[in-house]
Amino acid sequence: MSWKKSRFASSLMSLFGEVSPAKGPAVSLKEIRQAMLDCLTGLPEGDLLARVWIRVLYAPDLQALWYLRSDVMTLMSTRLGESLARERMTPVTSMFRGLLPAAQTSRSSHLLG
Repeated sequence: MSWKKSRFASSLMSLFGEVSPAKGPAVSLKEIRQAMLDCLTGLPEGDLLARVWIRVLYAPDLQALWYLRSDVMTLMSTRLGESLARERMTPVTSMFRGLLPAAQTSRSSHLLG
């Protein structure tokens, strides 16, 4: 009888468990983190760079990295200019596509163009 319970429990848990790797996101948290750190590579050193670097490096989850994009963008804008910063950040932002709820993602701007 116990094997029936365990089999039932495991099949029930599989319904509520994690998504299988084949259906999982194409981009991992590690890859997004590395892309954000790559954006910061080569910037002149300073306290602000060190703080942002550490926050990105130790961000606990995808949502934290999403919100840290603005810190990375601000830092790059002050050091490189906004157009180059935006050019570097666009691929990072696209990595989040499909990973966050639609209400959390940024909308495309009609002001750019």
